[in-house]
Amino acid sequence: MVVSGAGPAGARAACLCARAGLRTLLLEREPIPREKCCAGGLLERAAGLLDEPLPDRVIEQEITSVGIIHRDFRADFELPSRAAVTVRRSVFDAYLAERAQQAGAELWSPCSISKVAERDDGVEMVAGGRAVTSKTLIVAEGATSRTASALFGPYPGRDQGMGIAMRCTLGRDPGGRMEYHLMGTPIERFPARFRFPLNGWMFATKRGANIGVAGKDIGGAEYRTALDGLRRSIEERYGGAIDVHVSAHPIPMVPRRRLHTRRCVLVGDAAGLASPLSGEGMTNAFRSAAHAAEAVRGLIAANRPMASYRRMVGSDVLPVIRASRVISPQAQWLIGVVDTSTLMRKMHDDPELVSTCLDISKGERSWEALLRLIVRKFPYLFFSSLT
Repeated sequence: MVVSGAGPAGARAACLCARAGLRTLLLEREPIPREKCCAGGLLERAAGLLDEPLPDRVIEQEITSVGIIHRDFRADFELPSRAAVTVRRSVFDAYLAERAQQAGAELWSPCSISKVAERDDGVEMVAGGRAVTSKTLIVAEGATSRTASALFGPYPGRDQGMGIAMRCTLGRDPGGRMEYHLMGTPIERFPARFRFPLNGWMFATKRGANIGVAGKDIGGAEYRTALDGLRRSIEERYGGAIDVHVSAHPIPMVPRRRLHTRRCVLVGDAAGLASPLSGEGMTNAFRSAAHAAEAVRGLIAANRPMASYRRMVGSDVLPVIRASRVISPQAQWLIGVVDTSTLMRKMHDDPELVSTCLDISKGERSWEALLRLIVRKFPYLFFSSLT
């Protein structure tokens, strides 16, 4: 079987397929290691889906402090344990590809699929100028996958956001810090449809930071202005930025309607499985990779239909994405109704809320636990924070 794309979803899927005894070919169009536009944050719940702790050589910083910034207001949360780590995608992706090879997968890099066609008995493709036939194909080429477009149709552009990331070295080490900047919040009117306002981040790295902005339906000039402003704010606290590298990449904001055919399956961003609440994609990349490997093994070993993949993703990925699409814009609108500093202060001083969010980041509790808690506490938080 073939996996196209050696990012987190593809490399993980290839590793699991090879471990299951399947002859596995992993394709990557770029030489490995290669950089990718990414915020670089890996939540503990995502890291916990791997088989072993990440080696120190892969980890940039351990995140133990979170800041939430909205205009002149700032709330800082010191966490009792690690909530996430930051990674450099060139190092992290190379590590995952190495793990796939150690499991028995063969890696072709640089190599990409130029032609692909699904037949009744397999998938025919041209990869790196060579004809390849496989019983199945896992597509893990990201949000702009040409192979996914050829097999499933193009991903609708109206459902894509955009992220711009800047890696840099700073004059002073930010330490184990992660910040969320609510830049385009609040939404002025109650949203009639999904919105993803412009927001920013700062994730500490080794001797520097990954700084960036993400949004949807926003012009390029607004992105650049927001990133410049965020950079100035970070530099005021941590010194001037040098060794600056800026990149941009689309973010899928809604899952594809079809996630599989009889012999092909989409995983990670190629399936549109990024979180519409935060843009985070690693957790669902690893979950979808595991489900895809299980579905492929069932098809090859027992001729079980690939529809099992949709059922597995539908049980633990799609419900959270749907809930996030509802919650995200409404939460951002509410920030404009209440007094933000009062609301954040009350949340900061609520140990149950803080501990629940930490447990979710570590994978120890589900998003449903937070929703139930917010429903219970919402009347108090809302009415006591009105402007």
